Amino acid sequence: MTGIRKEELINDPHFKLLSFLISSARGCVYEPQLYGPLRLIDAAARLIDVMEAEGKINDDLRRLRDLIREKMYLLMHDEEGFIKFLDDVSRELAKIIK
Repeated sequence: MTGIRKEELINDPHFKLLSFLISSARGCVYEPQLYGPLRLIDAAARLIDVMEAEGKINDDLRRLRDLIREKMYLLMHDEEGFIKFLDDVSRELAKIIK
């Protein structure tokens, strides 16, 4: 194997996110339908973590990640609230873009 050593690769935050996405894709095959959005929103928070480690975020993204972490598990007891939360996160992202 040429390039990055296996140990380095396994510990790389980009590789960890890649692994999460691939294993989540497989897991979604038999999970309830709303687990897909839950896994995606979890991946978004993880990506913000990676961006933060690389010095590529601002306070808006920190707040977005905090909102995600605070409310992502609404799905477990309030599906309607979870869907509203996804709408809220989408609006917050739009504000950041504008």
